[in-house]
Amino acid sequence: MTPGNKSTLDYEWMAFPGEWNEETLKNKFLEFMNELIKETQSNLPPKRIQYQVEQSVEYQEIRKQWNNLTPTERLNGWKQLLEKAEGALKNVLPTCVQCGECCRKGSPTLHLEDLELLQQGRIPWNRIFALRKGEPVRPPNEENEGKPYFLLDERIKIREKQDGQGCVFLDDTSDRCTIYADRPIQCRAQACWDPTESRELAKGVYLTRQDIFEKVELLMNIIIEHEKRCSFESLHKAFHQLQESEAKEVDSFLKLVAYEEHFRDFVSEQFHIPKEELELVLGRSFASLMPIFGLKVAEESDGTKCLVNDK
Repeated sequence: MTPGNKSTLDYEWMAFPGEWNEETLKNKFLEFMNELIKETQSNLPPKRIQYQVEQSVEYQEIRKQWNNLTPTERLNGWKQLLEKAEGALKNVLPTCVQCGECCRKGSPTLHLEDLELLQQGRIPWNRIFALRKGEPVRPPNEENEGKPYFLLDERIKIREKQDGQGCVFLDDTSDRCTIYADRPIQCRAQACWDPTESRELAKGVYLTRQDIFEKVELLMNIIIEHEKRCSFESLHKAFHQLQESEAKEVDSFLKLVAYEEHFRDFVSEQFHIPKEELELVLGRSFASLMPIFGLKVAEESDGTKCLVNDK
């Protein structure tokens, strides 16, 4: 059997359904979805179609009765599910089935319309951070070959999980968004079956720190001063000098990174800003972004800071 040359019923090669338990049924169904979507070259996530079928009456009935079915009845039920899956791929429901696949690709960028969610505490302050103008960021691997690019203007984003695998509000156990009722506008516009609304939203007005802190003069003054002294333009300039000097300008580069770190520590201590909220006020630190340049700041046993390749 070769891909592109098989029918629905050919998927019996995955073993005889009469011997499966419920968990095996679910896993085999996902295997089938992966194969089917690969064969049809669909851009839809396999889990999205899987969830659509699993929420159907037919699937629920077969799953409910599975343990009491005879081997022959299980085989017939399995065939029904395969046909249902092929039908779902041809007729995708224009609605979110909360499969979590969009959430795994990354966290949303906030728009001006989302400000109310922050002001009302429906999205905690320590769950968002700022991406500053000129900051190097990496897109998803399938976009622009994963190469970093530099932001032309500021963004506010929801945090991602520490391992970088999706939005912090995604519950990996249930595949559900834990703030679904209060999800940002970008999440509401996200539609794996039709990217039109999402593309239109990208032309809208993004939320900035100015929008959030415009009535807090002290914070705005701190932000402005930080931008003057620690802009990403200055970091890019220092990095280019480092490259052109063949690493001879490493001391000046490290001084800039150290100064920015000192600025952050001072602001955090003097104005009692929690560390987890500092990335909203001042954005991400220079030191934390070194891996994007292929570098990292290391500390030797005597406390001396040095720059090394990030492997």
